[in-house]
Order: sequence, then C-alpha cells, then structure tokens
Amino acid sequence: MSQPAPVMQSHWRRWVVIGIVFAIVAVGVLVANLLSQSSLPEARPTSSASASASSSASASGATPVVRSQRVLLFEVRDDSRHVVFAQLMATGYGKTPGKLMVLPIDLLVPTPTWSQLRLTGDANDTLQSQHALEELLGINIDISLALDRLAFAGLIDSTMTPAQAAKARDSGDVAGVVNSIVANLPSTPEAAGQVVLSLGHMARSSASNNELVDLLLTLRKDAISDNQKRLTLPVSAVRANGAVVADRARTDAQMKAQFPVSMLNPGEAVRPRVVLMPAGASAAQLALATESLIDAGMTVIPGETTNRVATSRVRVPESPIALKIGQRAATSVGLFPQEVKQAKGAPVDVEIVLGPDVPAL
Repeated sequence: MSQPAPVMQSHWRRWVVIGIVFAIVAVGVLVANLLSQSSLPEARPTSSASASASSSASASGATPVVRSQRVLLFEVRDDSRHVVFAQLMATGYGKTPGKLMVLPIDLLVPTPTWSQLRLTGDANDTLQSQHALEELLGINIDISLALDRLAFAGLIDSTMTPAQAAKARDSGDVAGVVNSIVANLPSTPEAAGQVVLSLGHMARSSASNNELVDLLLTLRKDAISDNQKRLTLPVSAVRANGAVVADRARTDAQMKAQFPVSMLNPGEAVRPRVVLMPAGASAAQLALATESLIDAGMTVIPGETTNRVATSRVRVPESPIALKIGQRAATSVGLFPQEVKQAKGAPVDVEIVLGPDVPAL
C-alpha cells in the first residue's frame, strides 16, 4: 500500500529549500552589485559534538596541523541559552599581533541549514557555534568557551576590584569588558585555573581546563602588551528577521589576510565546505544542488553569482583529500567525478560554479 505522507513531506521540504535559495541568491546579487560599485571548564561535549576539526582531519586522512596562532571563540549566553555576545580572540605570533573580532549575533551561519548565530547556543550540540563559524569563515577555532550570565558576572567579580566590576557591569562595551577580564587573570596557570574552575557548570569549554587556561594566558599577554588588532566582519543586512550575512568576497579576503596561519586545510572542517556559485543555473537547479550536497553531509556556502557558463565547473585545492571530497560533491550535484580540477587558490574544500547543465527539481 502506498504511503503518500513521506512524498508530501519531501515536496514540502524542496519548496522550503527553493525559498531559502531564492533569498540567498537575492542577497548574493545585492552584494555583487555593491562590490562592483565600490562545571564545564573540563570539556563535556555531547555525543553529536564529540568530533573536533582535528579529529575530523584524522578521520579523513589529513595530518593534524600545529599552528603558530590559536583562536578562542568567547561567548556569553542569556538565561534562555541564546548567544548575546560572541568574539573571536586570536593569539599573536612573531611580529603579527593578536586579533579580536566581535561577531554579530544575528549573523547567518551554517548548521548545516542556515540559522542565526544567537540561536546556536540552544542546541544539544555544544560545539554547534564553533563548527558553524569554522565552516562559514574557513578558519580553525581551537577552543570555544561559553559562559552563562552568572558565570560572566563571576569572572568580572573575580578579576576586578569592586569599583572596576561596578563600572564593567554598567558598560555597553562588552568586548572591552572581556578584554579587561582576560588582562586581569592571574598570571600563573594554577591561579588562573582556579578562577576558571570556580565557574562550575555555568561555563562550558570544548577543551580541557589546562588547554583553556594555557590559551587564556597567552591571550592575557597580548592584552597586557596591547598587542591586538580589532577587526570587523564584513556583512550585509537581510530584510527578514534582522539577520545579516557575511559578504563572501570581502570575508574571504579578510580571513586570508588576517588569519593566514589559521585557515582550514582540506579535510579539517567537521563537514566539507562547498562554495556554490550560481553561473546560469536556475533557482530550482540551485535548490536541488544545495539539498543534495547537504544530504551528502556537506556544508553549502553561498558564493557570489558569476558570469553564465555552459558547463559547470568543480575546483579543489591541490590535495588528495580535497580531490576525493570534490569528486563526492560533483557526484552529488549530478556531475562526473573526472570533471573535478585541482587548482592553486581554490577554496577549502570545494568550489562549484553551477551552470544550467545540472539536474533540476
């Protein structure tokens, strides 16, 4: 006996995907036009979040990379577990200063479907914010630290004098308060570790207490010496729900310039990153390609709309791992694996220029 319900659900899902794709394409066109004119400090990840970028790399055959720069994702969440503040904090190395980048909490991030960053704190996956930002920005984030409201207040009280703490609570510059907290941490690993441990279950880290403290003390040195550069993520507004999207071209350029040693290598992302660039494909073709890639376990990063091509193109970095990922991606959208080309400068993990020759819904 036939069962029509799943079919109806499939059709409903595809129409939802089409709607999302139309919105993404519209934003991409707008951006293109604008551009042309101008407690658990000890890690307790859930079972769904147990894999880090490095373990993903190991599973895919990639060699874990030892980096001269380390990156911390610092988040504060409200009583509803929504992210109310998020900042990337990267250590300095050599003559290169550290980096501080406050992230808009309404930034759309892949989970792998698209969601505002503020909503990623409410997921069962305790690493959802970290993984989503890694895949969106194309950089490795070593550790994430998420603080409840009371934990954040506790850090203020334990690192500042009563007068400083009162001023910090009234300050609208949360990023400045966070930097003061880091700068005022005790200088020894033992003492700093006790401060972090005192936060208990109100703080969640993706790493062990020792690893977190080691990174915080390195950031402390940068903060004290004022060896830090503040960055702003290039974004464009989306009319619906006040969300914003990363400007793809400018974001990619900024990440490569400011986080060169933190860029992901092929196979390091938890889910392979596929930059999908419309080049004559219809909305239906783009929707099916997006759905197929997500079903194949990949994250689709909307790229800028480019000139129409007669034949779709798939590019990957010069890496055996990237080639395998590219072949999987090509097959998922209805192209032949042998059409994948390796090229210097190709984004991690795959770039697909989608023409009108691919299947449609």
